[in-house]
Order: sequence, then structure tokens, then C-alpha cells
Amino acid sequence: MIYDFSFQSRFTKIKRYEIAARKILGVSEDDPDWIIRNNYLKLAKKYHPDVNKNTEELFRDINTAYMILTKKDFDVENVKFLTITEEELDDWEREYSIERETSDYYSYWKNRFF
Repeated sequence: MIYDFSFQSRFTKIKRYEIAARKILGVSEDDPDWIIRNNYLKLAKKYHPDVNKNTEELFRDINTAYMILTKKDFDVENVKFLTITEEELDDWEREYSIERETSDYYSYWKNRFF
């Protein structure tokens, strides 16, 4: 019997790209959709190629990040960030895992509001 474990690599890619998308848009895991949309609109207005001539790649990354966070079925194989390297993705993933290990309920709310 042959087993297919490709779902594991797909899941890790999805998690990795979600971490990057949240970092780009400046939102946390617990933020509702309206905050994600609000941050997306702010960044889209700021980095639109009609406003800033040299920000086309960053604008595409912002659109990709918004698509990842709002659409539940996105194609992981075709996702590519233009301004982020693989090393940066690795660093962000490491930071995320450290934050998840050390966070507790009190420190989460303290950091969020105070």
C-alpha cells in the first residue's frame, strides 16, 4: 500500500505563507476580517503604483497577502512573494514559533492594549 504524505508539506507551506501575509499586513492571528481589510486598504493606498512609481512589487505582495488571509482555498503552489526572500520567511516562521511558545493570556492582552 502506498501512502501520500504530500498534505503535510502543503500544510506547512500554507502556515508559512499565512505567517508572512500577517507580517506584511501588520495583523495578528486573532484580528477579525475588518481589521485585515482596513490594514490592506491603508497599505494599498500608500503603495499603489500610481502613487509611488517604484513600489509595484511591494503592491503585488500586499495583494497576495490579502488574498491568502481572506480566501480559504488559495493555490499554495503558485504563491510567490516578490520582495521577501526565503531566509526572511524562515526567520518569520522562527519568530512566530517562539512567540507561540512564550505567550500567555495576560501578556497577550497587556501587549495589545498597554
